[in-house]
Amino acid sequence: MPDPSASDSRPARASARLLAGLVLVLVVGTCLFSLAGHLGGLDWRLDLASHFRPWYVAAAALALVVAAALRRRRLVIAAAILLLAELWQVAPFWLARPPAAGVPALRLVHFNGLSSNPRKPEAVAWLADTAADVVVVQEVDAGWAAALAALPDHVALESVPRADNFGMTLLVRHVFRDRVVRTWREELVPGIPALAAELALEGRRIAVLAVHTLPPVSRDYAERRDAQLARAAAWAGEQRDAGRVPVIVGDLNASPFSAPLRRLLADGGLVDSQRGFGLQASWPVGPLLPRIAIDHCLHDPALVTAARALGPALGSDHLAVQVDLAWPAGQAH
Repeated sequence: MPDPSASDSRPARASARLLAGLVLVLVVGTCLFSLAGHLGGLDWRLDLASHFRPWYVAAAALALVVAAALRRRRLVIAAAILLLAELWQVAPFWLARPPAAGVPALRLVHFNGLSSNPRKPEAVAWLADTAADVVVVQEVDAGWAAALAALPDHVALESVPRADNFGMTLLVRHVFRDRVVRTWREELVPGIPALAAELALEGRRIAVLAVHTLPPVSRDYAERRDAQLARAAAWAGEQRDAGRVPVIVGDLNASPFSAPLRRLLADGGLVDSQRGFGLQASWPVGPLLPRIAIDHCLHDPALVTAARALGPALGSDHLAVQVDLAWPAGQAH
């Protein structure tokens, strides 16, 4: 007489084999995408895979849990190795601790406001509430320029409204204006403006550069973005050689794991203000797509990130970035 328990176990074994196969696909697929991201310096299309490392962590963790539940030893080992490899790259953004902050230097807010933003008055009110010393707004068109002219307690020092997505305005608080030595316009690549300001603070000079790079949606755009980032690294070195402390902010269309951004940090001798504050993913706003961190504040090691936070949704496809920079504790000026 057939054993009923044997027939009942066959579907369970088939389900277990199916789950194990799916785990294997998840592990191999995640490995391939992760490897592609590591090879991003070779081709802009490969570099697109570098932006999603937090999701690779989640995929590896899921694979590990399911493999352990299935008691598939080899899959457990593979998933565990993958998880550790991804955590090695992502965890420092939460675990790293910046040096202790001393005397405050400045509060800086960057916001890619979206040219077609229907909530400009609300965004302007939020920007005013931050009491930021320096405010950089990108994707500024004529409508944004008019709205920013009404930003309480702030004045626009440089503004380049444009009909495309590369207009920009740099503002400072009225009480901070006497610390502004000068402002000027840069073009890191032809046709795309960048704004700069030199500030005198605590006996030191800080040079702030606001950059909006082209999005890497084609080879040409990716190459021009990379040229902008390479020129920004050179700019940081030039400011340092002139005795100024460089700070770079903007929508750089590259995540912290992107090869061009890693080169900017290394060649420019800069610190990512996110380290120690978590990966603050700023784009795109909305529930459908995974959000990545492409809005940045990078600074010289002579400064310390005392605080960093994202703003609320304000009608743009980006969240604003607010950063408090300070001099290291115990440093004399």
